[in-house]
Amino acid sequence: MFYRISAWLHLWLGLVTGIVVIIVSITGAILTFEEELRYLFQPYQHAESQGRDFLPPSVLAESVKKEFQVPGVSAVIYRGEGRTAVVPWYGDRKYLLVNFVDPYTGKPVHSQKLDDDFYRIMIIGHYQLWLPRKIGKPVVAYSTLIFVITLITGMVLWWPKKWTKRSRDQSFLIRVRSSFKRLNYDLHNVLGFYSLLVALILALTGMVYGMEWFSDAVYWTASGGKKFEYTRVMSDTTLTQVSDHAEDDVLFSRLKKTGVDLDYEHITIGYPFGKAGTWSVSVNPKPGTRYLETRDQFEQHSLKLLDKEVPYSEANGGEQLRRINYDLHVGSIGGLTTKIIAFLVCVISASLPITGLIVWLGKKKKSRKKAGLT
Repeated sequence: MFYRISAWLHLWLGLVTGIVVIIVSITGAILTFEEELRYLFQPYQHAESQGRDFLPPSVLAESVKKEFQVPGVSAVIYRGEGRTAVVPWYGDRKYLLVNFVDPYTGKPVHSQKLDDDFYRIMIIGHYQLWLPRKIGKPVVAYSTLIFVITLITGMVLWWPKKWTKRSRDQSFLIRVRSSFKRLNYDLHNVLGFYSLLVALILALTGMVYGMEWFSDAVYWTASGGKKFEYTRVMSDTTLTQVSDHAEDDVLFSRLKKTGVDLDYEHITIGYPFGKAGTWSVSVNPKPGTRYLETRDQFEQHSLKLLDKEVPYSEANGGEQLRRINYDLHVGSIGGLTTKIIAFLVCVISASLPITGLIVWLGKKKKSRKKAGLT
């Protein structure tokens, strides 16, 4: 009975969400090596140091505002030696620009509208199917939940009734020289098994972004019953500038004195938005991942420390899972090796609805023949 219910759920849930799974999986595969492909094919990602130090953020910000005629900047992001700095402007829907500037000379080298960026388009498809967010986000999230159910029911269907040599061969090996029907079945059955664990991780971590209740439940469970609470800190709007030096340069100078390796670590100086906005300083000691990144917030004029993020190693279990979720989801947690694994699993996940549909159509045709209808 349990097997029959699993088979029914696996079939119909897979058919209902198949197209969504295909789109999300393909866009996920494309996004896996986003940073590597950008660095390889976009010349404006590169900058030659020639023994020079990074210029302070105020110089880069002013250079971008003057060159590209933008009213402000949202941040200055130093991405390590040999890389251009990124100076985005997100303050107005009209602009949404990502600007690249040489951090050694201050020369702007490229500006691009965020909405025109290929990978941005892929992210929107991955997150909300290029639909309005209120519609696309829940469609993707609950389709992912259904995909998790089909993975689990698929494991039930895969499990051999008896562990014989023949059943092991059928369960673990793909017979590439067999008929198309058999090959397709093996591609669905065997590849589905091998990708199961990683596919579950990718799906569950994706659900954290798409379902608030699921994210809260994961945090509550991992933290031992604590509720996730986000407290927004704000600047004192009655204060005025207390120094002749640019605040972003002061924060950058402070950061250098702490011994941060500017040639390797990713540094983000976030600018305040609005009168009550705060400065933020983020440090990522392991570029390519996010879970070790820390972010401190400072009062807009006095530069008093308002909030200091707890280091990853000192955070509770829920907070650690929340921070590492992105790296697990994109496969960057273990470097290039885990990215390759994530890419392959995304490709396999995209193929499963297709091979599953072919299996179902074959069985349907066979049953019609038995009934004498063809």
